[in-house]
Amino acid sequence: MKLKNKFISFKASGFFLLAFSLFSNGHAQQIEPLKVLNSPYDEQHPVFSLQDELFFSVGFHPQNIGGPTDSGDIWMGKKNESGQWEKPIRINGLSTGGNDVVVGFTDALSILVYHHGNGKKQGIHQYSRFGSSWNYVRQLDMGNFKNSGSHFSGRLSKSGEVMVMSMASFGSYGNEDIYVSIKLSDNKWSSPVNLGPKINTQNQEMTPYLSEDGQTLYFSSNSSEKNRGRDIYYSHRIGEGWDNWAAPKPLVLANSKGSEMGYTKMASDDKMAVFTSTQNSAGFGDLMVINFEEFEKPAALAEIFPEVKTVVTQEEIVEEKIIEKIVEAEPDSVLNNVTLGKVVETKALVIEKNPSTKLDSISIPEKPITKMGIIKILDINTLEQIDYSITLINVRGLKKVLMKQDEIREWMEDASWNNVLVTSKGYLPQEFEMAEWKMLSDEPVLMRPAKPGVNIVLDNIQFNRGTSEFADAKSIQILDNLVEFLVENPEIKIRLEGHTDSAGDPMLNKELSLSRASKIRGYFTLHGVNFERVRVSGWGGTRPVASNETEEGRMRNRRVEMLIEK
Repeated sequence: MKLKNKFISFKASGFFLLAFSLFSNGHAQQIEPLKVLNSPYDEQHPVFSLQDELFFSVGFHPQNIGGPTDSGDIWMGKKNESGQWEKPIRINGLSTGGNDVVVGFTDALSILVYHHGNGKKQGIHQYSRFGSSWNYVRQLDMGNFKNSGSHFSGRLSKSGEVMVMSMASFGSYGNEDIYVSIKLSDNKWSSPVNLGPKINTQNQEMTPYLSEDGQTLYFSSNSSEKNRGRDIYYSHRIGEGWDNWAAPKPLVLANSKGSEMGYTKMASDDKMAVFTSTQNSAGFGDLMVINFEEFEKPAALAEIFPEVKTVVTQEEIVEEKIIEKIVEAEPDSVLNNVTLGKVVETKALVIEKNPSTKLDSISIPEKPITKMGIIKILDINTLEQIDYSITLINVRGLKKVLMKQDEIREWMEDASWNNVLVTSKGYLPQEFEMAEWKMLSDEPVLMRPAKPGVNIVLDNIQFNRGTSEFADAKSIQILDNLVEFLVENPEIKIRLEGHTDSAGDPMLNKELSLSRASKIRGYFTLHGVNFERVRVSGWGGTRPVASNETEEGRMRNRRVEMLIEK
């Protein structure tokens, strides 16, 4: 009891110091703690019901199902008839022994809750309210949904048609990334899709909240300066897709040197927001209230390619409009600017000084084209030319342009395409960074036939240390390339062999090496490759290819090899 009182005293005194600091700096913003709802434990991830109840997760509370090591049970607070918050209660029917997070309400009686996998299968589950009880309904079908980490946060949009969520999953750029899933039918949702590098970084992006019009995303990230926790940011969506966003900006008034997360608009007062802060709570989150910061989408972001105005004429400068038109790329078309797999045609319309005079000329300036010779694609054994295809890959791993190599032109200068993939039926694929491709000049690309006995080291597939979890987006991109290779060559069977260095327990190393090979097979089969075509084995540290005396040698020994079988 003394420890609890100490925490409460610290949190209360800290709030007055924080409020004094804000007002002394001239801010007309007051951050107020929801004192009745807060405890010495970890309050996180607030979500409002349609009845204005506040649901949130409380971690490490001794009353949680898993006790003081339980990272999150569902708790609920509501106001009494006089508008004052009542003491919160734990919702046993929505809680498990693992991490539990409310995602949102599909209607007044239906709630969506994420469970980590301890007591309920990992994923998002639907419950229905019956009086004061909650009855389990089903788990949502969300395609290849998988959370590889311990954290999850997410919110349902006001329309109920879009879900934004944070987790470590396929294609993550770093730790937790933000993904989006779209409702397809009553119980079926699309597989989560990464929002891309404008939102996600190598750090943690968490607790996303989507504005009511679906155009502004609020989220937390620890990607800012050192010695700070997580700050709250906002970003505007550009266009109709979900992978194009404006540069995120911080919410200055809500952020502190602690960690701020879980920003969301209050249900009963849309001028206020609730979030959590660790600034004055001994490292755990407290629920706080602040004025909601709403930002109108700048007019310049209304279209992906806005007009740019300057002054020009045929004789003297009057006006020039740059009009960019999106057209689908044809396989043999000349690419001037490539953006997300489409061609951008740029035309400058020159307007005469006298607007009443009929335009008698329209000039379309030509940009200089970078040319290089045809790079020959040859069989490594016979040195004969073979049929092939070239695929451009951008920073997100998207493959939007598939083309034959007639001439390599200006698309090579477009920074959005950073890899070149060469494929040919019956041959192992080869991928080059754009800089490597440019350096080839007159050198041929030698392709290896995918015949029994041929093996390659999958050294670009990285795992988190000591685990079988894929470490980065590049690893997923390489896996996708291999999936395409196996789908295009259905007669080929392979063996995946996992290896580690010699450090540590030999039995654990063998288990880890087998687990990593099995993880890759699981990815292949999830994406359409027959399970029987892929065999796995784990050798631990028994088959080194380099000395284990150096770090460089140990890195080479930690690998997965792919062997073509008969």
